[in-house]
Amino acid sequence: MVSISGGSDVDDEPNVGARYDIVAQAPVGITVCDPSEEGTPVVYANERFEEITGYAESELLGEPWHNLQDPETRAEARERIERARDRAESVTVELRLYRADGDPFWDRVRIVPLRDETGAVADFVAFHDDITDEKQREETMQALHSVATHIQTDETVETACERTIEAAARILEFDKCTIILQEGEWLVPTADSTDIPSGGTRRMRVDQGLAGATFQTGESMVVDDIDQDETSDPAKEIYKSAISVPIGDHGVFQAVKTETHAFDEADVEHTELLVSHTASAIERIEREQELQRQNERLESFVSVVSHDLRNPLNIVMGTLDLAEKSGEAEYFEQSKRALDRMEQLIDDLLTLARQGEEVEDTEVVDVAAVVNECWETVATADATLVVETDLVVRCHRGRFRQLFENLFRNAVEHGSDAVTVTVGNLPDRPGFFVADDGPGIPPEDRDEVLESGFTTSEDGTGFGLSIVSQIVGAHDWEIAVTESEDGGARFEITGLDLS
Repeated sequence: MVSISGGSDVDDEPNVGARYDIVAQAPVGITVCDPSEEGTPVVYANERFEEITGYAESELLGEPWHNLQDPETRAEARERIERARDRAESVTVELRLYRADGDPFWDRVRIVPLRDETGAVADFVAFHDDITDEKQREETMQALHSVATHIQTDETVETACERTIEAAARILEFDKCTIILQEGEWLVPTADSTDIPSGGTRRMRVDQGLAGATFQTGESMVVDDIDQDETSDPAKEIYKSAISVPIGDHGVFQAVKTETHAFDEADVEHTELLVSHTASAIERIEREQELQRQNERLESFVSVVSHDLRNPLNIVMGTLDLAEKSGEAEYFEQSKRALDRMEQLIDDLLTLARQGEEVEDTEVVDVAAVVNECWETVATADATLVVETDLVVRCHRGRFRQLFENLFRNAVEHGSDAVTVTVGNLPDRPGFFVADDGPGIPPEDRDEVLESGFTTSEDGTGFGLSIVSQIVGAHDWEIAVTESEDGGARFEITGLDLS
């Protein structure tokens, strides 16, 4: 065997060491192995290979370098290397090796046979390239694509956001991350990682802080040092660096670290890929929800046309026939009442269709002012209005008026002429209630009272409270039916965009 220490003191072949001086400072790892020895041991390693592995050349000489391999990759790679040696041909393999400190890394190795003047293979030269970052990126991308399949099948926005946060923590190792989605003029936390401290997230205006800047520009942002960033408005002082990525036009994903300069461009790339699937899922879910609402409205229309309108139409046809035969005015009066009933049904039906449409033009309104305006336009007989709210809310003013008008009519129609109606703030959460001291709504009817066509009155169309429900849904609010303190009906509206 020859000595390849640097260019002098060779045993069998002059200047063999000098043959490798040119690669001693090469930017890639290079080793030379002796095929004539058992296991094809290393007889030379350049400085770059020592840097990659953390081993000194003295620790590598005489050892097959593939002994550094992970057992999972060793057998296949060793077989390919031996085949290359036997056939005296080049081969490229990717191996999972271990550095001197025990850390794993990926090594792309191209092994080339070197022949002597007789054509026999004298050495094998291996060119080593540390591709750990590349392999990790591939593994990360594969993991993100895998989780995307599950996100795309989630049935609610909340579930899709929670799965996104779990993937960010597990795959991207973002231990403190959150998703905040737009609700009117606010960005509201929807899902947080388990390591977010108490009070570590909060709702913010759509133009506030780093989240607001991300949402407004639609561009991803990385802040290396929050303390030095004028845009950032962190919920906790311990947050020192952040990444902020828009989720389409729905909201923002953010991750923070307690040390500075914790995020790089690769983090941005991976996060953008992840939340692109989240944005797609949210859009799909919202389309499906809107389609469901449209189908429900369509079912209501079909019910009215096939049943509610048919009844008064039959009355008109029958009474007109009797009037024609008898000439008595009573039958014309019955026909007129039936036609009035049809007109009322058609008006309510059109209102129901319009109020279920998505809200676009909103403004900030004073709830108490709207309440008083509506009370003046509704036939309230001797009823009394009590206003105990100071809320200011962003909404569609016209639909907001319709909501109160229908609730007031419901209270007056089902209560006495002297019914008292109260509008006030909810004590435990943002929102308001409309309550009366009338007979109330039986518990067994409270789940159905907001559905189209449900009524306990012979003169009712069953659309008044359904229209209220549609207005609430179009604003992305929530409504609950319960009992007032006086035993009457109480309607609680929550999820408002308070200003």
